Amino acid sequence: MTSLFEWPAFFTMILISAVTLTSGITPTKSACAGVTQVGVAKVDITPTRPVILAGYGGRQGGHEGVDAPIWARAMAIGDDEPMVVVAVDNCGVPAPVVEKVASRVAADTNVPRPHIVVCATHTHTAPSLTDNLVVVWGELATDEQLADAAEYTRWLTEKLVEVAIAAIQNRRPARLAFGQGVVAFGGNRRAVEDGVYRGFGFQRDGPVDHSLPVMVATDEAGKTIAIWTNYACHCTTLGPRNRIGGDWAGFANELIEERLPFAIALTTIGCGADIKPEPEGTLEVARNHGKAIADEIQRLLDSDLFPITTAPQANMVHIQLPLAEIPGKEHWESQLDNHPFHSFHAKLMLERIAQDGGLSPHVNYPITTWTFGDQLAIVFLAGEVVVDYAVRLKHELDWQRLWINGWSNDVPSYIPSKRILAEGGYEADFSQIYYGWPSRYDPGLEDMIVTQVKKMVGTEFTPHKTGPKFPLAKRRDN
Repeated sequence: MTSLFEWPAFFTMILISAVTLTSGITPTKSACAGVTQVGVAKVDITPTRPVILAGYGGRQGGHEGVDAPIWARAMAIGDDEPMVVVAVDNCGVPAPVVEKVASRVAADTNVPRPHIVVCATHTHTAPSLTDNLVVVWGELATDEQLADAAEYTRWLTEKLVEVAIAAIQNRRPARLAFGQGVVAFGGNRRAVEDGVYRGFGFQRDGPVDHSLPVMVATDEAGKTIAIWTNYACHCTTLGPRNRIGGDWAGFANELIEERLPFAIALTTIGCGADIKPEPEGTLEVARNHGKAIADEIQRLLDSDLFPITTAPQANMVHIQLPLAEIPGKEHWESQLDNHPFHSFHAKLMLERIAQDGGLSPHVNYPITTWTFGDQLAIVFLAGEVVVDYAVRLKHELDWQRLWINGWSNDVPSYIPSKRILAEGGYEADFSQIYYGWPSRYDPGLEDMIVTQVKKMVGTEFTPHKTGPKFPLAKRRDN
């Protein structure tokens, strides 16, 4: 049976291959003298019929049009057992989808599970997926809309398997290089007064991470064939616009590929859970943010990048993040006549109590790291991770050799810091309802995550005593 979302014969699949990572910090022994096998692929994942979109609860119907196609993009790095990153234009790819993709790819290619990472761009103008933000559409969507979302989820899963395997199969010799630039359109969205959260806004003196890590792949003829970049900011320039598109990340990829016709571009998102685009509101603004990314990448390409000569190694662990005190059954019963989000959330909690005899006090949390010797450490954190984690890790590790991704391998919830839990507000509290958890996190989660990341990347990434400190950048006024 043909899927509701299946594309006709002209369905776009672009394949490229092969790249090597070379970093010029401390030369170490490398496979093939700095050349490795890298493949790149992308596949159009734009739905072909109206579906409900993720990210906002106020859009009642299916999407009303397409501003720009959305894509799944994959990059495979390495020889016998390559690393594979898949970047998906979606608000969040939940663990059940990621595990299906990883198990299928592993079965077909013998690539180990820790080598496979699925990252979402967190665009809020892409289809809602089953098992993500479970409360948002719980009582607001029709049965038909939920069925269409489930069908798109199934179809997308097949496409993610397809694009990952294509990247693996199409590897060819190439070289990789790494650099870090700066863009400045992200602004802290938490309005805080006297240490207390007051709502969404623009806190000019709030923490941000304006770094733009970039990995560039060139083939043996010297052509750029892949560019992977990352920025810590929500993809919410367009607000609750009920149309399909990739927001600033999608426009960044589009512009990069226009300028480099032999390349495929991948954009992932850093610790930007409390960071929003500034300004925001229109397609033109979203394109301008994408252009800021593309322009900075062009500047980096015209400068000296660090070649990476060490083959990557992967590590993956799951830790259990502690929740704070969980209310009892009586609390959930008292919420049944509350706002639709609260009432559906209460029903969900009561169903779990009836089924399991109680509510779990922990949240399963995957962390993956890829280390290229002592030249570069790439960290993949699950969930919507607030910027404090980037700021802290880039102070406690060598920020010049560190790349941190959020929204990776699962989106269990927002991941607040100790500071944000003390201030309260959306990322600390109400967002837990959207994600279907019974309480906020215990503040101990921050130390657990940071300690685990530092253990995984190793002492090789301890900051040099004489090296420059990570600049806690503030947004530059226009």
